[in-house]
Amino acid sequence: MTTKRAPLHWLLAAIFALLLTTEPMAAGGDYELLNFKEDAKLPSFTLPEFASGKEITFEPTSGKPSVLMFFSVTPLFREQRSLGLAKAMSKLAADFKGRVNFASVFSDDQGREDVKRFIKDHLITAPVFDDSKEQIHDRYGIFMMPLAILIAADGTLQTVIPYTFNTDEILANNLKFLLGDWSKEQWQDSFKPQQNIVKSKEELEYVRRVNYGRVMLARKMHSAALREFMTAAKILPKAIEALIGVGQAQLATNKLDLAEEAFRMAMEIDKESDEALAGLGLVLYQKGDEEQALPILENALISTDPQLEVIMALADYYEKKGLIDKSMRLNKLAVSKLLKRID
Repeated sequence: MTTKRAPLHWLLAAIFALLLTTEPMAAGGDYELLNFKEDAKLPSFTLPEFASGKEITFEPTSGKPSVLMFFSVTPLFREQRSLGLAKAMSKLAADFKGRVNFASVFSDDQGREDVKRFIKDHLITAPVFDDSKEQIHDRYGIFMMPLAILIAADGTLQTVIPYTFNTDEILANNLKFLLGDWSKEQWQDSFKPQQNIVKSKEELEYVRRVNYGRVMLARKMHSAALREFMTAAKILPKAIEALIGVGQAQLATNKLDLAEEAFRMAMEIDKESDEALAGLGLVLYQKGDEEQALPILENALISTDPQLEVIMALADYYEKKGLIDKSMRLNKLAVSKLLKRID
């Protein structure tokens, strides 16, 4: 069985529906809410506090910047990332004591006992809102979990940050700017790459080959791309980019066993690689191994920049299983990424 893409006429209809909807669609970068643009005023909401069950209100216009985390703890990879983001928020709460509001929203009906344990063990220290019916999740337009929403003191959406290895640094830099600790120039400088390290002759040749391979792959010159990636892999066998390129070229020509082998080799080097995860998940899905593919694709979906193919494969899977709300949410995200490419 192979993955079926949504028909072109369906995508065109979805684009027109999206353009006509009264809900604003995220614009600009890849990391925004589906229902609110950057600088839009976010609405307040009232939900039960998870531990006590008491109704409390989150008010974005609190007079202080806020960091609001949306999270789930199922499956296991999402639990690990959610706890990683929670740990980052705990550190930031100590660093910016009294100057920033921190809160979290649990948007799931599974794993509730685990969340209670995490709260009791102080692994999650920010107040937790109970959004088990995903009402606020859907109202805000959350596209993946876990993620952190950075909100200015006047309640306007500043940025959306999915969990990554340096989420704490990214959030801290943004908070320093919002609080006036940093100038705009200091804030912008914090995202510039550090001083380049001098590369060896072999490393330079490796980079050149990988870049050529990517260009050829984009132009659908699959044999030439594969040749460049395989040459690069021989130059630096322990580097991951060439192996991912080999997998992508093999996948593009439907050589699924060879593609799977390449992606698994890449994951032996870096098991957290988003590109390797996405590639392996897509290969397994095209092979018809949905049981193995699903958790891998869901893991790849919560990367900082999920691949369009991953989004559409999951939308296809959920539609076949009758999970129409999930399928439509992912199709909307896919269409928004397509529109950004057009822009």
